[in-house]
Amino acid sequence: MRNFLDKLYLGTGMLAGLCIILITVMILAQIAGRWFNIIIPSTEDFSGYFLAAATFLALAYTFKSGGHIRVTILVHQLKGFWQKVSIGFALLVLIAVVAYGTYYTAAFAYESWSFKEVSQGYIPVPLWIPQLSMSIGLAIFLIALIDDLLILLSGRLPSFVNQEE
Repeated sequence: MRNFLDKLYLGTGMLAGLCIILITVMILAQIAGRWFNIIIPSTEDFSGYFLAAATFLALAYTFKSGGHIRVTILVHQLKGFWQKVSIGFALLVLIAVVAYGTYYTAAFAYESWSFKEVSQGYIPVPLWIPQLSMSIGLAIFLIALIDDLLILLSGRLPSFVNQEE
């Protein structure tokens, strides 16, 4: 299971990187197209969709690799039982917030799908598609948070506690 989760986090991180590359390619194509009076429609729309996807898909990978900004000064001052309690409390609060966000972004994407909403740009894109990337990214981030809570409950400390700046 550990191997699967690590590959899941890495895979979403790679998808986020691919979204950034696609943004770069689209913007460069638009710049080059201007030299030849070629307009590439909806570049700004698709760049925004890929930016949202990259942001949300990168959450779990960034969390597990220690890239999120954390204020761990208190956690590093505490030892033993109280350190685990403070980490567990923080994880439980974050799990509740992310679960709430996951549920409502998924409901939002479902609502867009059921009403067949499309974007207003040159190319009409069903809005549930970019919204789904947000839901998937938050769901995998929720899995990563629960993963760290289970690591904590098994008696070990999550990897971010040992990662120093």
